[in-house]
Amino acid sequence: MKRSTLAAASVAALALAVPTAGANAAPAPAADRAPGAQVVATGLLSPLSLGVKSNGTAYVAQNFAGQLMKVKKGKKPVVVAKAMKGREIGAVDVTDNVITYAVSWGENEGGIVRQIRKGKTRTIGDIGAAERATNPDGGTTYGLQDLPEDCQVPPFLQEYQGVTETHPYATAVSGSTVYVADAGANAVFKIAGGEVTPVAPLPPVEVVVPAEAAAALELPDCVVGRTMALEGVPTDIEVGPDGDLYVTSLPGGPEDGSLGANGAVHRIDPATGEVTPVATGFLSTTGVAVARNGDVYVTELFTGRIMKVLAGTSTPQLFRKAAMPAALELKGGSLWATTNAMTGMSGEPGDVPKGKVMRFGL
Repeated sequence: MKRSTLAAASVAALALAVPTAGANAAPAPAADRAPGAQVVATGLLSPLSLGVKSNGTAYVAQNFAGQLMKVKKGKKPVVVAKAMKGREIGAVDVTDNVITYAVSWGENEGGIVRQIRKGKTRTIGDIGAAERATNPDGGTTYGLQDLPEDCQVPPFLQEYQGVTETHPYATAVSGSTVYVADAGANAVFKIAGGEVTPVAPLPPVEVVVPAEAAAALELPDCVVGRTMALEGVPTDIEVGPDGDLYVTSLPGGPEDGSLGANGAVHRIDPATGEVTPVATGFLSTTGVAVARNGDVYVTELFTGRIMKVLAGTSTPQLFRKAAMPAALELKGGSLWATTNAMTGMSGEPGDVPKGKVMRFGL
C-alpha cells in the first residue's frame, strides 16, 4: 500500500497500513466465553496470520515480533522460525507436510516466501524482485480524479500511478503452486516451477468524497463529490472449492467508515487473472476462509466482527463477535481465528500482548 492517509494502527500497526479505528468501531466483545469457543493460545503479539494442520496443530505469526509460533491446546507455544531484527514474519499457510510463510522488511522494500519441509527451511520466491520487474498495478491511476486546476490538495491525494512496493501478507498453497497476496504491490502473485509471476492486480476502490469527510480531513470544498480511487490492498487469500482464489481487500485509506464500508472479497480466476466481486460492504477486512460448500467467512479487525457470506449470495451477515479478529482458517469442522490482534503495541502501562488463537464451532 502506498500513500495511505493514515499509515498504521498502533505503533507501525498492520504494516500493510490499516489505519486506526474510528467512531464506528465496536467495543471489543468477550468472545472467549461464548458457547462453542475454545482458547488455544494466548499472550501473542500481533497474531495476524494463521495456519492449521489436520491434527489441530496451529502455526501463528507474531508478525511484528518476527516470529512464527507452533501452538497446540495445553502446550506452551514454540518458536519454529525467527526473522532478523526489524523484519516481519507473516503470510502463513500450512499443509500436513509443509509450512509456508513470508519475511518482509523496510518500508515495503523487500519480501520473500519461505517453506519448512522435513525440518529444513528454504526460500522459494523473491516477491520483491517480481514486483520490481513487473509492477502489476503500474498502469492504475489512484488519488482524486479530474480535479480542477485551481483545486489544491496535499500531494498524497493527487493522481498517481501504482508504484513499486512489496509486502507479502498472505499465502495459499494449491498443489505445488503458492499464491501470494501482496499488500504493497496491490496484487496477487504465484510461485510455480521456481518462478514468481503476477496473477492479477486488485482493482482500485472508487469512492465519492462526501462533504462530511472533506471537512473532517480539512480538504477544500472543491473535492466534495469528486471520485477518489483508493488502492485495493489484498489482506488474505484462500483457494476455494471451485479452484478460484478468494481475496479480501481493504482500501488504502480511512477504515473508520468516513468514506463508506469499502472492504471487499474478490474472486480471481488463477488461469486468466479475471477479478470479480463476491461481496462488499466490509470495514477493516483482514482475513478470509472458504468452506467446502462455498460459504465465505471474513474478519473485520476494528468492528469486532466475523462475518459470513452464504454461498451464492453477496450480502455479509454477522457470524460471531470477537475482539479484534484478524486471521481465519477452517479446519476440522471448526473456524479458527486470531483475536485481540492489535493489543500490547501502544507502549502504554498495562498494555500487554493479549493476542489469542481461538477455535469456534460452526
